[in-house]
Amino acid sequence: MKIGSMAKKAIVKAGLQLMRINFIMDIFLRWGEKQILKTLVVKNERNRPIGSQEEKYFVVKNLMQAFEKKLKTGYLAPTVKKWVFNTLIGDVILNWAEKHPEAAARRNREDALPTFMAISPTQKCNLACIGCYAASSKKTAATLDWDILDAVIDQKRKLWGSYFTVISGGEPLLYESKGKTILDLFEKYNDNFFLMYTNGTLIDNSMAKRFAQLGNVAPAISVEGFEEDTDFRRGKGVYGKILKAIDSLRSAGVLYGISFTATRSNVDNILGDAFIDEFFGPKGASFAWMFQYLPIGRGPDFDLMITPEQRRKLWFKERHLIKEKGVFFVDFWNGGPISDGCICAGRKGGYMYLDWHGNVMPCVFVPYTVGNVKTDFFDKGKTLNDILETPFFRRLREWQSSYSYKKKAHDVGNEIVPCPIRDHHDEFHRIAKETKAVPVGESAAKSFNDMEYVRELTEVGKKVREMTEDIWRQEYLKV
Repeated sequence: MKIGSMAKKAIVKAGLQLMRINFIMDIFLRWGEKQILKTLVVKNERNRPIGSQEEKYFVVKNLMQAFEKKLKTGYLAPTVKKWVFNTLIGDVILNWAEKHPEAAARRNREDALPTFMAISPTQKCNLACIGCYAASSKKTAATLDWDILDAVIDQKRKLWGSYFTVISGGEPLLYESKGKTILDLFEKYNDNFFLMYTNGTLIDNSMAKRFAQLGNVAPAISVEGFEEDTDFRRGKGVYGKILKAIDSLRSAGVLYGISFTATRSNVDNILGDAFIDEFFGPKGASFAWMFQYLPIGRGPDFDLMITPEQRRKLWFKERHLIKEKGVFFVDFWNGGPISDGCICAGRKGGYMYLDWHGNVMPCVFVPYTVGNVKTDFFDKGKTLNDILETPFFRRLREWQSSYSYKKKAHDVGNEIVPCPIRDHHDEFHRIAKETKAVPVGESAAKSFNDMEYVRELTEVGKKVREMTEDIWRQEYLKV
């Protein structure tokens, strides 16, 4: 096929323009990386453990480079690029302090100021995964009223200057209330960025194109490894549906990532190079979040929980991914140094959680509530800020501060084990009991009153602390 002279000129012009854009972008991103290194590692104004600061730098750099790769290869849909540069960077980030002076003042005082909220708007799910923390299935139908969901997003934006929202479930794509779906929420709050955990089975070409049109949502698709492990936990045929969903997202130019749960049976395979290379290579994932199975939710089972020995081995695998393979990867427990420890209960830079009934909890994995957001707070003229000041939330933040968050580098507690409910369960149990936090659901209530459960989870936490203390001291404290 011959190409005419006009077409050749157009191609050359487009190529030169692309080269200029990439050149400018290279300069900007390299400058950004240097500034992040300077802020986190060189200055380290909060005097955090130097190893933690280095790890933060690698994680942020990996995310920037993943986004850069998508831009340079022309992968991203135009609406996604426009939202990132015009809305996220141009409007939200650069003008945040000016738009939210009260929140900026609270941030400077290190008061409780969540960066985001995690919300599970519905317990409905088309799957019934083994050990599901939410105990979701086709039989669970609880759904948060649209007006409450709407009010929560509006308040967190106005009170905290929060423009990041995590949507979980159940399966969020099954949410429906008053004729509204979760897509209506994404559209109404287009200045928010939504990270949506989904099993992926409801994402087809049409849904992926809708995500691309919105520009402000990134699905995190739940996968447990390759086909055998995924189908074992999530159901026969699910892995195949996930692959189709990924093809649809890639074709539409949507940023997406993966999430997975480490259990005793899959932990030795889940972070293998073959799995990571496949999903971050040909399949085009940009990020990965990992949960470690915690015995809460449907049928709590200590035999599914990874052993202390496995958790130690897992740490080395994770550092390999972050520092050698350049993957944006976060483990919500072993990755504690990246976030300066536990981020629950509305800590500065942290979050709180709201479920499908309106129960307010400090964390997705802490099934203990301080009340219902509607009946106990909104209907009484209270706001999200009042939730932050409940005794349970305050005591958890005090524990965070005394263990690691407000400590100087040499006094910071081992943040590889940052979680009060998982890694320090005896202390958590005491705080929950003294502040009269209410267990949510039959399973949580049973566990709360089962002293054998309390002792067993406490003992596991102690063993993990003992097995990772040398890593903490050598790799993070550098002593």
